[in-house]
Amino acid sequence: MPLRVAKKEFLAAVTCRTQGWYLQHATDQAPGLGLQWRFWVGAHVHDRARAWLGDGVMLRRTPLEAATEDTQQYVADASQQLLFETTFVWNGLVARADAIRRHGIEWDLIEIKSGKFKSDEKVNAEFVDDLAYTRMVAAGAGLKVARALLILINGEYRLNGTAEPFAYVDLTEQVNVRAAEFSAIADDVYAKVSADERPAPEMIFACKDCDWFKTDCVGRGIPDPLFVIPRITEKKFEALKHYERVSRLPADADLTDTQRKVVEVIQSGTPRVNSGGLAVLDNVQWPVRYLDFEAISAPFPWFEETEPYQMVPFQYSLHQQDAPGAPVTHKEYLAPGEGDWRLYMTEQLLYDLGTSGSIVVYSSFEKQQLNGLAKLFPELADQINAVIARLFDLEVIFKHGYQHPGFLGRTSIKKVLPVMVPALSYNALVVNNGDDALGVFGLMRVKALEEESVPARREQLLRYCELDTLAMVRLHEATAKLRGGG
Repeated sequence: MPLRVAKKEFLAAVTCRTQGWYLQHATDQAPGLGLQWRFWVGAHVHDRARAWLGDGVMLRRTPLEAATEDTQQYVADASQQLLFETTFVWNGLVARADAIRRHGIEWDLIEIKSGKFKSDEKVNAEFVDDLAYTRMVAAGAGLKVARALLILINGEYRLNGTAEPFAYVDLTEQVNVRAAEFSAIADDVYAKVSADERPAPEMIFACKDCDWFKTDCVGRGIPDPLFVIPRITEKKFEALKHYERVSRLPADADLTDTQRKVVEVIQSGTPRVNSGGLAVLDNVQWPVRYLDFEAISAPFPWFEETEPYQMVPFQYSLHQQDAPGAPVTHKEYLAPGEGDWRLYMTEQLLYDLGTSGSIVVYSSFEKQQLNGLAKLFPELADQINAVIARLFDLEVIFKHGYQHPGFLGRTSIKKVLPVMVPALSYNALVVNNGDDALGVFGLMRVKALEEESVPARREQLLRYCELDTLAMVRLHEATAKLRGGG
């Protein structure tokens, strides 16, 4: 049987034939916890969308030959109005439509996505590409396509409300244009992606987010690719890409002041210390508490007043130190897997935070969550706003006070900690990133984890969040030493 190329590989290859080839020939790996949650979300949204669309026939997905035969048979049956999971093959390419609905003598092509629709927001270009690929293959296989429709979660939907859970978006015009563009390159994409040998790679802007760039492709062995330059645009990258790496950039390269400072630090191999930027540490008032939230955004609201994908904090970690060098204590909260925990969590947090001293956070995320809680619980708004007034963002220090070549232009805690406090590491943790943390909690909430594994998973969540705030304690100590030495 000839090699078949599917949507994911084709669309990657539209931008980079080499990336498409890597995806086509990659070995399947077990999905991480965050990806497992996204898989669950996708399946759940599809189930609800199919119910919303109405009665239809679900077709076989495998084996491929049987799936395409079923599709041909049901499409030819004039009595069939709505079909789910139809499979098409054309010129070595495989596409599966989430749904097709009869539209006179033609068919509407329907793609279901777990994204959120808002009338004032532009539709994601990736959604257009997804539909365009399916339209190209389905039409090539003989399906007469009337319209290309996207189904998204309705941003106005509320639990127990009156708004429909989904919304249609007619993308026919954009999809037809894009499908024609895909058709013009389809033979070349298939030939290169299905080849035994990898297509010759080149460094392009899309390399920035490629899984193979650093390990298997043109970025291998390059510790300082141009992508480490903060907020580098595609236009600027194209102008500078012949230098390939930061260490080769000339002194007169067209950079912003912020970008130039990062480049100079990397090129010199010497940290930049800005005493003015470190001086804000003097604003920290003792006793100090170090706060970190974990939050989740469910596709369909779990609570009546929340909207689809609204962030809801479900966990916090809190370290406390009464004075420099004093013992460090720890408190924590993790929501149960059911019920509405938000008021209890908020009241417990306010109690744990007390009324004096600075509250150290890392980034603006905690402030955003506290603002959301103040809006949700107006009776607690004064107390929450008083907490917000005590926040001190430690990340600011690494933006304006101290830059190290080892940060490679980044200021996230995961990039800063290994350089500043190498004794602390997330590597030994089972749950060691925010994506997996929200994945674990989401899967527990929807009962998608084996019940006997839940106690261990809860413990893993607690230890991950605890390390986030302990990391802040140690980073504060390290920056205070820099301040003292300045």
